[in-house]
Amino acid sequence: MGHSFSTMGVPTYSVRFETQDDFLVEYADRLRHGQALLPLAKPLPPGTPVRLKVELPDRRVLYLLGSVIAPARRGQSDGATQVRLALTDEQRSVLESCVQGLTRADEPVPSIQLDDDLDRDPTGVSVLLVDDSVSMRIELGDALRERGLRVRVAENGLVALSAALKRPPDVILTDVEMPEMDGWTFVRTVRARPSLGQIPIVFLTRLSDDLSRLKGYRLGVDDYLPKTMPPEEIIARLQGVLARRRQVEVPAETSGGNRGLRGRLEHVRLGSLLAFLESERRSGALQLARGGDSCTLHLDKGTLEMVEGLGHFEHPHDRVFQMLSWTEGEFEFMADTPLPAAASEQPTTPLTYLLMEHARREDEAKAVM
Repeated sequence: MGHSFSTMGVPTYSVRFETQDDFLVEYADRLRHGQALLPLAKPLPPGTPVRLKVELPDRRVLYLLGSVIAPARRGQSDGATQVRLALTDEQRSVLESCVQGLTRADEPVPSIQLDDDLDRDPTGVSVLLVDDSVSMRIELGDALRERGLRVRVAENGLVALSAALKRPPDVILTDVEMPEMDGWTFVRTVRARPSLGQIPIVFLTRLSDDLSRLKGYRLGVDDYLPKTMPPEEIIARLQGVLARRRQVEVPAETSGGNRGLRGRLEHVRLGSLLAFLESERRSGALQLARGGDSCTLHLDKGTLEMVEGLGHFEHPHDRVFQMLSWTEGEFEFMADTPLPAAASEQPTTPLTYLLMEHARREDEAKAVM
């Protein structure tokens, strides 16, 4: 809060925000509802007209008219004064435009290692549950609390962002299709903020197509759970996400746009993943694991250069065909990983050929049956 001055008998207060995140919290909590909180040393009486000079993070300035409606509520700063604002459509548009500019992120920030105390029993783990369905927030929230988790709820991504910035949770469980700010924008915004980039994010959704799931994994989603999953299974999956995140250490040189891609084959079929990597002309190492089996596919600009591991078949193509039949397991793509020296000893193969040949072999097998 800056200094105050008077214009035509109406006291005017200069409002500045220390950080962009401070503005986002204030917008989510009050400004979008046409309210503001003035931390004045001496509260103003209800009905007092005021004028706010609000300096936005994008350097625009808004002059907002309003009136005092109530003294501070319990838990707010001493002497704070609550104001109802008379926002015009143009002013609302300027505020929304500023928010959209601050929540736009082209590349997510890589995750970093979580604190050691997150590898523990579910009791005490804090969950931020985000869903626009009131019944979902009540029923699932109560079910998780009954099993020892500490749960806060939010009705959309914007409210969740404010809650996470004020008090970061251990894990975020969020719907995808929501008003105000949907799950996609919410994930991008969280991953773009260093203070929140380490938090595991799990999508709780009905989305089932591979392209949607790949989009989520690209943005930094850790797991997908169906909305019909029982609470006990949700907790088990959250524990797994926390454990995996805790083991991830991202070197400094992989910061920025060189982030990897990781997920589960139950959610994204390997064929869809390979087609995506080829279309994007990605280079790097795709690590696959299922039980005691593991394999690494080395790619260069979307072309298979080498198959490493999984020695059930001598020819590397046969090993790829074997993995294409996997319906469960984990994958992780590490971008721009250098090719091994032995890559020159194996044939360079377009991924499209492998996918088509695998489909042809499956059709032949079905015809024989």
